[in-house]
Amino acid sequence: MLNKLKNNPINIALFILLNLINIFLENRMIIKIFQIHQKGELKLFIVQSILKIIISLFLPIQIYISLDILIKLFLYKIFLKIKSEKLFLAVLFCEIIKTISEIIFFVKNTYINNINLVYVTEIIINLAIILFIKHKKVSIIVKECLDEKIKNKITIISLSSIILIFISKIKIIGDLENISIYTYLLFSLMQIAYLVNFIRSILSMINQSETRILIENLEETNKRLQENYDSVRAFKHDFNNIMQGLGGYIRAKDFNGLNKMYNSIISECQEINEKQSINNDIISNPAILNLINNKIKEAEKKSIKIKLEVYIDLNTLKVPTYDLCRILGILIDNAIEACLGCETKVISIKFLRDKYNNRNLIIIENPYKNYLIDVKKIYEKGFSSKKDKISHGLGLWKVKQILSKNKNIQIYTSRDKLFKQQLEIY
Repeated sequence: MLNKLKNNPINIALFILLNLINIFLENRMIIKIFQIHQKGELKLFIVQSILKIIISLFLPIQIYISLDILIKLFLYKIFLKIKSEKLFLAVLFCEIIKTISEIIFFVKNTYINNINLVYVTEIIINLAIILFIKHKKVSIIVKECLDEKIKNKITIISLSSIILIFISKIKIIGDLENISIYTYLLFSLMQIAYLVNFIRSILSMINQSETRILIENLEETNKRLQENYDSVRAFKHDFNNIMQGLGGYIRAKDFNGLNKMYNSIISECQEINEKQSINNDIISNPAILNLINNKIKEAEKKSIKIKLEVYIDLNTLKVPTYDLCRILGILIDNAIEACLGCETKVISIKFLRDKYNNRNLIIIENPYKNYLIDVKKIYEKGFSSKKDKISHGLGLWKVKQILSKNKNIQIYTSRDKLFKQQLEIY
């Protein structure tokens, strides 16, 4: 495209400057509107700027359009570490902005002879969107807890739309001299209408999926509240009988019997209190709430009790919910399995805030039988204390793989009377 700028140093310098500004604002817009972690934004800007300026200056416009989309997909995946459904949706959003920019200042051959006008328009639109997002606090959130079918549908339709835009642009640019302004405008407006309608459909699917998940969590919470209410009613109904029993032990001065009965009462009260803690007021993250509820059900079937203590807002944890669910799932599964052969079958899960060290802690403790287990080797691929090495030995290895992608999380394993896994999130 260098010859299209007529080898004018001022035009070329302006082109490069506008490109850099546009790249920065476009990345800012995507990060803001999709609420993406900003950790790799600077590296993304540097690499993307170098590659885009090189291909835009020295390659034909058809190749430039192709590589621009591919580079964006590749770099967003590498530096922003976003999932496929969000990745394709973000790139599609950028392409819609580009198409609108081209239409606003399109006069026959404008895209070729004065491409800087298109970049100026795109910069203005991106800046306007950023300011709108900041003022109205709007965002497009594709949560990790969405159904896999919904995620796959978003990915497939977004990718198909990007391919449609790509083919359309190649066709139009290749035959720009023979296409009238009216044909181009009509085609572009139809394309934008289709894409806007598609994004509305995607947002509707996301809302429906989130609503269904919310309803499921509310139903689960209601069920547990009903169980808790029934337990309180039963306890209240038996209160007179309990007091009479205690009175019998007191009159007989049977302090051993009194102590046993007292401990039984305390245990039942504690169980009622623990059931109260498993609801969406305490565990504010629906994905983690659903995971823990399912693990508690699984443990109860095996006569294992899970004691839960939550002292932090789980939505404030600076770790992707998808990764946290995978880690917790593996650690709780291992704790349940370790309890099977033990006399005491109680797992403790605590979510704490360590203000002194400015970190959040997730601590999972459980009884275990294999006191000779080497905590330094348990994260090695294929390591397992079981005879069946093929179907075991990958869980903790997978945890390490997940942690390697999240530099603000560490895990420490220790064993004493209890086996302890401590996640530290900074």
